[in-house]
Amino acid sequence: MRRLRALLLASYCLAPFVAPAHAQDVGEMLLRIDRLENDNRRLNGQVEQLGNQLRRQEDAFKRFQQDVEFRFKEGGGKSAGAAPPAAPAPARRSDAYEPPASGAPKTIGQLAAEASGGPAPLNPGALPPKGEAPAASGTAKGDYETARAILDRGDYEAAEMAFRNFLRTHGKDRLKPEGLFGLGESFYRRNRYREAAEQYLSITTEHAKASRAAEAMLKLGMSLRGLGATVEACGAYSEVAKKYPNASQQVKQAVDREKKRAQCAA
Repeated sequence: MRRLRALLLASYCLAPFVAPAHAQDVGEMLLRIDRLENDNRRLNGQVEQLGNQLRRQEDAFKRFQQDVEFRFKEGGGKSAGAAPPAAPAPARRSDAYEPPASGAPKTIGQLAAEASGGPAPLNPGALPPKGEAPAASGTAKGDYETARAILDRGDYEAAEMAFRNFLRTHGKDRLKPEGLFGLGESFYRRNRYREAAEQYLSITTEHAKASRAAEAMLKLGMSLRGLGATVEACGAYSEVAKKYPNASQQVKQAVDREKKRAQCAA
């Protein structure tokens, strides 16, 4: 490009001694070369910016993987090495695993009924409009059931706020693992796999004996696969059988299904 430019400049300097049409052609070619050089510099700058962004994303993902491995080992699990990136799992599939209807959190009012021996129905009309967080009821049971109802109706942003309020207000209540699971679900159903994995991981490491622990380990694996960490996801699936041999049949079937999807080693 520089040699061509030098030749054209020499030709342009000789333009007074040649035909005017030739001089005009040379001038136009010089202008085109200038534009090409400017475009080339601009594209090089964009490529450099994209490269920097990619490196920052890779560093952030590596830090998240290291945190998952550390907390996973801290909870007694085993995490495999780094895996090549895989395509994220689809957001919602018709055959995707859904929490069992009989497991906690159950249908609205069932938890309260089991705890008190009597029904405690929640009036759907008492729920806030979509997109709004509910006001605290003053009881852990009531706040949890309201948050779960918002999640069930598909208002995931409001459910996130409701579960956060529940955990902030009732952080020492026995329903805390259920609140963490519900918060994780509000993220998972919006494809926010990293935030979801953090909630599920909190259950498996800090509340390993909770009724939701086996299911949380399963959903941790599904979230990791959504992030492209397939080997770590397979490690989480394997931990379900090791740490929770009494998990429900539905959870075990879901683990087998997700293992096949992720092509985990036998």
